[in-house]
Amino acid sequence: MDKDIKRAEERLEYLSSDKETIEIYKAREKSLHERANMINGAKEEGRKEGIKEGKKEGRKEEKIEIAKNLLVIGMKLEKIANVTGLSTEEIKSLNQ
Repeated sequence: MDKDIKRAEERLEYLSSDKETIEIYKAREKSLHERANMINGAKEEGRKEGIKEGKKEGRKEEKIEIAKNLLVIGMKLEKIANVTGLSTEEIKSLNQ
């Protein structure tokens, strides 16, 4: 651990001796920070979108299960479509 601290101190001393080097260092640090923020923002947006899509898929699967059960008890396609929000074509494909 002491080696790492020593290297960091040496690097800091080197960087603080030259104004141009300091500006380059600051610009690089700013760029890295902005990049990390963009990546984290994109990850969070992706997570939210994934959750949203997952919920959508889950609701669709639930509607399909309900439609299958209603078909089994002999309910008419139009009524099943009204109840589930599925199209009659989707319901017909379940019946096959």
